[in-house]
Amino acid sequence: MTEIGSMLLATLWIALDAGGVFLPHAGPLHPQPHLCAQRIFAGSSVPLHLPRGATATLLGPGSIEGARLATPAHLEAPAETLVIAERNGVAGARRVSLLPAPALANTLASVDADCGITLYDRTSLAPLGTFVTEGSPADAAYSGGALIWAPSSGTHATRYVPGAGILPLELGADTSALLDDRPAHAFVQANRDAASGSGEVTIVADDLTAPQRRLPVGETPEGLALTGDAAGTVLVTAVNGGSLSEVDPLAERRVRTLFVGDRPFGVAVDAARGLAFVALNAVAGRRPSTAGGTAVIDLRRWRVRRVRHDAELALGVAVDPARQRVFVTEELGPVLVLDEELRTVRPALHPCGLPWLPSVDLDAQRLFIPCPREDRVVVYDLRTLREETRMTTSSYPLRVVLP
Repeated sequence: MTEIGSMLLATLWIALDAGGVFLPHAGPLHPQPHLCAQRIFAGSSVPLHLPRGATATLLGPGSIEGARLATPAHLEAPAETLVIAERNGVAGARRVSLLPAPALANTLASVDADCGITLYDRTSLAPLGTFVTEGSPADAAYSGGALIWAPSSGTHATRYVPGAGILPLELGADTSALLDDRPAHAFVQANRDAASGSGEVTIVADDLTAPQRRLPVGETPEGLALTGDAAGTVLVTAVNGGSLSEVDPLAERRVRTLFVGDRPFGVAVDAARGLAFVALNAVAGRRPSTAGGTAVIDLRRWRVRRVRHDAELALGVAVDPARQRVFVTEELGPVLVLDEELRTVRPALHPCGLPWLPSVDLDAQRLFIPCPREDRVVVYDLRTLREETRMTTSSYPLRVVLP
């Protein structure tokens, strides 16, 4: 216990309220520290948001380093720490649970842009805890027994390896998406725009030790998907280039490029039928454009097979190949349920006001729709499309990532 902490406890009577927040028993309005997560894994570095003029101290494991709470690199057992904010002799505090870094088996993760990576039990969907690190994570991927995530700007990615903890990883700059490419034994990153003005993909050998290779793919790459072929080729959308490219990580080359429409964003594949589905996020004068919608691409003939133009700022797309269903999230609200010919087959889902990038878990038969403004993920039964549960996340979830 620090000297400051001892003085605070000696002069303040602190009680625990029902929400788990420590509050002064009496006196002026107490300054309250804010952290983006309450259950935090070892190795995390957590931003501290304090009221103006307040200072912070800590009672328990960890340390205050500038405006951040640095948790121990390793913990043998769960622990608690108390973050105390003090201003003009009045203090408020928040209790934080610190957790040993977990195994990754039977987990899934939500990418929470304003906080970090939250892990859940893949079967029960119970939250396990959150990794909080520098930067705002744009995407994550399970790869070779590790979990990797990277921020939307900069190159300071993070690799978590069970037993080894948090490790730094340098990738290309300005991440939009990450993809584990098992067939090609590679890890692929979409880099929004390089210094040359053209976006790139970064290709790294799956052991992450070989030199990185970068290939230009057009302006502002945004979505990645495996084609499903034996070579492990990858599709990448270029939002401001209007194109879809196929990249061969093993041959280190762009195989082909196709113009698919205005602002292609998310992409998903039904490999058995040789089809790709692209969300077109077209705008005109800062409003949704009639050029937006959903495009289906015939990968064997490499041509646009059909376009449906009724989506309002289409953003993400996911596929249920067993039922040949396509789920398209609209930035302005609903989630369209289409067949693979882009015909409506079910009424739209309405999980929240801003559904982001959908994910399908074929093993567990679940559809995940992140709701960034509500800090939750709505989970549907893939067979019935009935809402199964709502996963509480840390701030601003963008995607659910599956092994």
